[in-house]
Amino acid sequence: MSLTLLRFKGFSEIYGNDGLGLLVLTTEDETRQLSVVCDRWTLRQFTLRQRLGGKGEVLLPEVLWTAISRYTDLSFEIRITGLRDGEWVAYLYNMALQQALRLRASDAVLLSEIAGIPLYIDTALMLRQSVPYDGNAQQVAIPITLITSDMLKRALERAIEEENYEQASQLRDELKRREES
Repeated sequence: MSLTLLRFKGFSEIYGNDGLGLLVLTTEDETRQLSVVCDRWTLRQFTLRQRLGGKGEVLLPEVLWTAISRYTDLSFEIRITGLRDGEWVAYLYNMALQQALRLRASDAVLLSEIAGIPLYIDTALMLRQSVPYDGNAQQVAIPITLITSDMLKRALERAIEEENYEQASQLRDELKRREES
């Protein structure tokens, strides 16, 4: 499997969707980007670290990582390996023991930032799911495949209420595709 190294570029709230945010990741050369949907808690963790300006070493995740890394000689990497029901599939790999633990992709990005663990994605997956990166863009497009089924159902209801039948049709088709697979 070919892997592409990702870099965390930033985060933002999803307007009109209270409690959800987006984490933006790019390739090293900043030519491609992908988004990871996150919950309110993860968004708050990134906001807190931004406000602390690099002084987050007293926060529990940083303290735990410091204790783990200080007393072990293990190396780790994080890999995003797939997409299931609108959510990225991510694993924390212990390279020395050749073991992997599954974790939420948003938590994987946070852990990568806290611990400096390299974050990779399967290159073929990156090419299918990413969009060109524009550092000056004011909005980020979210591919429909990155939206959970629950979010799709709510969006479908909203599209029908607003009589946006073209969008409702696309959302319905995506929900049917997921149910069949």
